[in-house]
Amino acid sequence: MKRTDVLDFELENTQSIHSYIQSNEAEFDDKNFYRFLNALITESGKSKTGIVADACISEPYLYNLIRGEKRPTRNIVIKLAFGLELSPEATERLLQLAGYSGFYVRHKRDALLKYAFRHGMSILEADSLLVEYGFSVMTD
Repeated sequence: MKRTDVLDFELENTQSIHSYIQSNEAEFDDKNFYRFLNALITESGKSKTGIVADACISEPYLYNLIRGEKRPTRNIVIKLAFGLELSPEATERLLQLAGYSGFYVRHKRDALLKYAFRHGMSILEADSLLVEYGFSVMTD
């Protein structure tokens, strides 16, 4: 995997965007999200049924994500992170690969979610914490 500064340098110096895209196809995050998600699923050792139950998403939706047929919302990525029992750091990486910002602790909801991940809370426990502070639940 090329460093971002190398990709940026190549982009600044390319004469053809088509050749740049073609030669760097494997470097783009939109494909890396699905690879990373599949690697996390494998590493977790959890069944897909267990992941969907812990993430409060449907099994067909998870399979669509695994195949790269759906682009998840930020909330779905966070739900998947709960289902996979990820650390805050791994969750932020998954969010970034999906094209979203990581947790911004100046936003109260993000601070609550990061706290929930840091303390190993389940998605239901995180929902209770969100409700306590006036936010909508993630499991709707």
